Amino acid sequence: MSSPTAIAARWTRLRVLRLWAAIAVALFVVLGAASLVGVERIDLMRALTDPGSVDATILFRARLPRVLLGALIGAALAPAGVAFQALLGNPLADPYVLGISGGAAAAGTAALVLFGAVGISSAILLPVAAFAGALGSIALVLVFGRVRGILVPTVALLAGVVLNALASALIVGIRMVANPTAANEAFYWLTGSLQPVEGTRLVALAVYVSIGLFVLQRSAVAMNALMLGGDAARAVGIDVPRARRTVFLAASLLTGGAVALAGPIGFVGIVVPHGLRLMLGADHRALLFASALGGAIFVVIADTLTRLSFLAIGVEPTVGVLTALIGAPFFLVLLRRRGTTGAPL
Repeated sequence: MSSPTAIAARWTRLRVLRLWAAIAVALFVVLGAASLVGVERIDLMRALTDPGSVDATILFRARLPRVLLGALIGAALAPAGVAFQALLGNPLADPYVLGISGGAAAAGTAALVLFGAVGISSAILLPVAAFAGALGSIALVLVFGRVRGILVPTVALLAGVVLNALASALIVGIRMVANPTAANEAFYWLTGSLQPVEGTRLVALAVYVSIGLFVLQRSAVAMNALMLGGDAARAVGIDVPRARRTVFLAASLLTGGAVALAGPIGFVGIVVPHGLRLMLGADHRALLFASALGGAIFVVIADTLTRLSFLAIGVEPTVGVLTALIGAPFFLVLLRRRGTTGAPL
């Protein structure tokens, strides 16, 4: 763990603002490029000047909503990963690894199957169910991650692995008893996919992300202290139970909102924060907002690559497949490095 002195040494306002600006410019470039690149080539000028053209339809009804959705998903999952790492004092924590995404997915699947059959819109069901599932999962991780009343990061991580297995089993069971239409809808959603959605749902997700990120940013100093342990946080005047509840709720909101619209997409909360820590250090005042921008870039690039893969293999994998192919080896490398250095998980 980084000491308070080391954190302060890495954090200067001007340096952080420059890095934020650079990442924001990179995000703007990625959003523009991803909107223009695809299987079908489009004429940007025609798309902008002729609303009835095929080019305008592809750009504004297919690509741009999908690109914006990917950006919002990444902006939710990366800061959520940062938050769970602070909450558990474990740099390997992530909504996907901890079973938080799995719990949200299981709750969302149950809602689709049980209530979708009676005509309730999935646009209403999924956000509520996924948020509830995320809350329940992190609560279980916090309960079963304690040994003699003390939260042990390695035990919490193992509890998350078990919850992931339980969520997977529940999802399989629910799909087995569902009608074919609901089962197919749930299956595609569970693969972690990005598809164009209507503007109201994008706005709703943007609100979720803004609220969650705002709350986490206000808790950044407390998160710095929590990374050093509960006793150290209390010593500097942090109300540890309150800080943990706040971080827990905000991170669950971010995870639930992301899972509701795109299903469980893994490892964003590990790959992005660890990459940014190399540039910004461990101070959450700098890291949280940068992670939101970096997460947006990561998911948009990953989704663009999956779209372009259709040209090579004739089929388009979901973005969750690619993030897992990148993130799982990254996670194992981190695990190996911490094991060989003797650092606690």
